[in-house]
Amino acid sequence: MTKTHIIETAIGGVIIFFAAMFGFPAYSRYQTLLDERNHVLVNEIRIQQQEQLIQVEKQKAEIRIQEAYGIEKSQEIISGSLTANYLQYLAIKAQEKMADSPNHTEVYIPSGLNGIPLVKTVQ
Repeated sequence: MTKTHIIETAIGGVIIFFAAMFGFPAYSRYQTLLDERNHVLVNEIRIQQQEQLIQVEKQKAEIRIQEAYGIEKSQEIISGSLTANYLQYLAIKAQEKMADSPNHTEVYIPSGLNGIPLVKTVQ
């Protein structure tokens, strides 16, 4: 070590000693102030994130509502066109398709008028 290096080290030690003795409380208060400001900013960011999550959930709920309206409308259309005659027609077509299948093992017993399959319960 050279004399210059020893002197610089000694001066640095003295400066650190005085800073620790006289300046440390001020530094501590300043650092505490910065930490608190940082906490405030972090909390503001968290609040903004929560607000965004709320908006996303509201949009998801609106999507589900619109899907429900679409399902309701399609059910209205279907129920308006699904008559007993049309359902009987579909049942007969399904029976014909199964009768043509090589693996057909079911037997249908006509139970409606003129051998037409029943599509609703008769009381």
